[in-house]
Amino acid sequence: MAKDSRLPGGLTAKDVERPRDRGASAIELAAILPTAIFVILVAYQAYVSSTTVERVENAARTGAREASQRYDPSLCRTYAQGSMPTWLKEYWIEGGAAKVDGDDGVFCRVRAELPLLWKGVPLDYTVTRTVTMPLG
Repeated sequence: MAKDSRLPGGLTAKDVERPRDRGASAIELAAILPTAIFVILVAYQAYVSSTTVERVENAARTGAREASQRYDPSLCRTYAQGSMPTWLKEYWIEGGAAKVDGDDGVFCRVRAELPLLWKGVPLDYTVTRTVTMPLG
């Protein structure tokens, strides 16, 4: 025998109005969206920060290496500036002669302002890297 799927009063399950969850997805999206955007922006800022540190270190190393190989400490600035990325706008490069274990050497120091996503935020972080190498 087949069971009758009718409810008391002759109604079927389709006829009974159930409470709806209308708008629940929109409310969930509105609740999580600011948090998701914040996490994405923080992750992007961390990426920019780590890339800045890597590029500044690379520029200092390149400037010192090239000046050392050419026996000319004054070339440090030229080669370091040539290896700086174009998106990094505020940086300072200095270099010159140095002593390495009593022998002649060259140093190259690169400082750069860390670019921030929020220009109005008064967070001034400066990345400084110094590389010293013997001449030759």
